Amino acid sequence: MSLNASAAEMESSPLDFVAQACMVLTKSVEKASDEAEKVALIIAHIKKVWPVVPPVDDFKKNLEWVNVAEPISLIDHCSDKIVVLDFWTYCCINCYHVLPDLAYLEDLYKVENGLVVIGVHCAKFSNEKTSSNILAAVERYGIHHPVVNDAESAMWEALGIKCWPTLVILGPGAKPVFVLTGEGNRTELEWYVESLFEYFNSVNKISTAPLPMAPAKHIKAKNSILYYPSKISLNPFYRGRGEEPFLAISDTGNHRIILTDCSGIILQIIGTSEPGFKDGTFSEAKFNSPQGLCWLSGSVLLVCDTNNHSIRAIHLDDHKVEVLVGTGEQAASGDKGGKCLGLQALSSPWDIMLYTTPDLDMSVRPAMPPPPPSAENKENTEKDKEKEKEKKDEKRRVVLIACAGSHQIWALFLDNTIWWKYKIYTEGTCVRIAGSGTEAARNGAYPNSASFAQPSGLTLRTGACPEVFIADSESSSIRRLSLATGHVSTLCGGDKNPLNLFAFGDVDDIGVEAKLQHPLGVAYCEANKTLYVADTYNNKIKKVDIGPQKVTTLTPSMIESTDPATFNEPSGLSVSLDHKYLYIADTNNHSIKILNLAKYVCQEFRVRHPDTKFVEPDNLILYHNDLFINRRHGNLVIYFAVSLDNDYKRNIKFTAGAPQHWSLCIRDEHNIDVTLEDFEFIGCATKGTTLPGRVEMTLKRRTENTHYRLYLSFNTALCEGNVCFAHSFTIRSTVLVRDSVKMLESYKITCKVNPAGNGSKQDMKLAENKS
Repeated sequence: MSLNASAAEMESSPLDFVAQACMVLTKSVEKASDEAEKVALIIAHIKKVWPVVPPVDDFKKNLEWVNVAEPISLIDHCSDKIVVLDFWTYCCINCYHVLPDLAYLEDLYKVENGLVVIGVHCAKFSNEKTSSNILAAVERYGIHHPVVNDAESAMWEALGIKCWPTLVILGPGAKPVFVLTGEGNRTELEWYVESLFEYFNSVNKISTAPLPMAPAKHIKAKNSILYYPSKISLNPFYRGRGEEPFLAISDTGNHRIILTDCSGIILQIIGTSEPGFKDGTFSEAKFNSPQGLCWLSGSVLLVCDTNNHSIRAIHLDDHKVEVLVGTGEQAASGDKGGKCLGLQALSSPWDIMLYTTPDLDMSVRPAMPPPPPSAENKENTEKDKEKEKEKKDEKRRVVLIACAGSHQIWALFLDNTIWWKYKIYTEGTCVRIAGSGTEAARNGAYPNSASFAQPSGLTLRTGACPEVFIADSESSSIRRLSLATGHVSTLCGGDKNPLNLFAFGDVDDIGVEAKLQHPLGVAYCEANKTLYVADTYNNKIKKVDIGPQKVTTLTPSMIESTDPATFNEPSGLSVSLDHKYLYIADTNNHSIKILNLAKYVCQEFRVRHPDTKFVEPDNLILYHNDLFINRRHGNLVIYFAVSLDNDYKRNIKFTAGAPQHWSLCIRDEHNIDVTLEDFEFIGCATKGTTLPGRVEMTLKRRTENTHYRLYLSFNTALCEGNVCFAHSFTIRSTVLVRDSVKMLESYKITCKVNPAGNGSKQDMKLAENKS
């Protein structure tokens, strides 16, 4: 279509007209001899296109928005501004790659300068149509500009958008002037916006009025340390010694790695909570949205530093972080690798795993003719055979990487290795081993001709025919890659048509008849020949019986309450070494869960900081009679009061009008404060400022604990004549947990205070049980 298209043609397809004009412009700019000619060509394009194209229709009413105080209108808020409409969907890795370009542009031009960036979210998956999930993605990706949930893709359809991502740049009056599709267009984006400002500022058409912005702030789970944890990895070298880490967690939203012991207590935090790309000590190092994790040894952990397009190595012995692979910049499209370590660029590595293997394809090595038999060389021949056998059996370490950004599987060879087809890779080489780079779900015997669609999870199946299972998220399928031959096939989900990336759903069935929705995590259990799948956008955990390729949804209950376990976009899985438990990164719930694979019950893995060493308070009164609570959610009621000893000769009284502070704390057998963790308080708090007082509590869940220690602390305000002073003391009692006691146990504790001299002489009496 020429620039002199008729009005009728432009009314039917104004964006096609703009797109074709942009194609002509791109070819002209490529031939420009200098910067001035380039700018002149872009300005000429603006002058030709902007006056003749009609404005785009405004957003529909009643759409839900993020990051704004009120819905944005192209007419009311943006008629005198340069507007960049980013048509995106949060599952899309290409859309993800455009976000840094938009952030770069927003640093150059603020709203007050006349630039408005609006994310028009048009969902691919049904799960992505929910505004709360979009809000979570906005938080996770650090998006600060307005985002509208166009769940029915009304503007997408009206403009005839064809793909994600698409950037439509509007001049004043909401008239489209430029169209950019795909990723990697930062230079053109900057050129076009700069030229729009240059032209329209010259004719005074740009407004500096602000927008009604209100940055979204997602409310994290109560007491949650984690923020969108994505991937987890149990330490396969764990032997239960001292400070040895048990579990590694990619705390993605906080841009850091957390190592815990087997009870969830944090041993190490690696990285700050700010995104960056920096090596150094654990407190100095910076990551940017880390994902997959892999233990090389008990002291070396590899991390997919996704937004930095690199693999980082964490050295636990030295407390240091360093880049292993990657330059910090995204690899160019079509890069097949072959460079060494930090010289080789990657594209959004999402998961990682270690594979150890003898040299492959040794059978094709040309055989040397045997030497003529003689007694002299017979002994040497036997030694050579033995050495050859040892060399053949020696294991090579190969790190496999799911590069979601390039839709490929890469390998980092940590040792000199003979790979498929007798290809020899030297130590440190990082190279593509499977995937053409085209986004599709194409299978085949030739790994480099096969295609993946945003591979995001890896797990290894060892044995005589080792293979990797791959969570191929955008095709909503689980793929398998033979590590003996390189053959790529589909285990379940997806569609037989390799170009159909919309074959998603929630169906338990066999093979491709089963349907998943954007799975991000996989974990294989050899004990029961079962693959576990984080079916992320269906908010479910599923299992696949490898032989029949049968997919089944798991429906575990919570161990604490017997309520059904609920997940919110789970994305990481790891099976325990004894094959009894599945650890789950429940990403949008900001938590880690443990699933018992025999009983199908689930519980929270409570990640927490270590408690400071507990020291019992001074002025402690031991109450030797026990308190009881029924194990089956029984209630314990305690009434307490403090009085002054009437026998005391000094005229000491409670200070009139002053607060009489008290607080209650309950600790388990390890002296860990479990006041709010194990107990629920009914109609009361755990502290107060008036006496007498009352607390009523019940166990939150059935517990195997047999006893707790209860500390009831007082800080009373007293006066003697004109002199006022504070007097503190603590009562310690034991709470016994039993099945046989009443469902309601009630006690009254009256404490007589007798503050004398520098010390304290106190008496305490217990009234009758009032159950």
